[in-house]
Amino acid sequence: FLLPGVHMSTMNPTLARYCNKLQLQQSSRKIPEKEGVMIEKVFRNSPAKEGGLKKFDFVTEIGGQRVEKADDAHVVIDRATIGEELSIKVMRDDTEITVQVKPEDLSPRLKQLREERLKRKKLKAKD
Repeated sequence: FLLPGVHMSTMNPTLARYCNKLQLQQSSRKIPEKEGVMIEKVFRNSPAKEGGLKKFDFVTEIGGQRVEKADDAHVVIDRATIGEELSIKVMRDDTEITVQVKPEDLSPRLKQLREERLKRKKLKAKD
């Protein structure tokens, strides 16, 4: 299973305003009030993090293909070749930048993380 290490969602101005009101006390950074594919989270030690993607980046293009919804982005990413750099254009603040992300097969890593989590739960249960 192929993933660059981000959680993305389709954003619009109304949803952004609502989310900004909910997180008013938690964060000084606001979600831009615009349409598009927004990165909600970038996972540690992921290809996305290594490539320079950041929370609240708005993805406009992946691998030369325009994306307008999170589903569009996931389809393009799923079709990417593991190990080959993927060009991703994002709007960060009001500047368009391009980052290179090298997709990798994360399934072995996810399996390892799940096993570690289960071990920790079992240890806590014994205490």
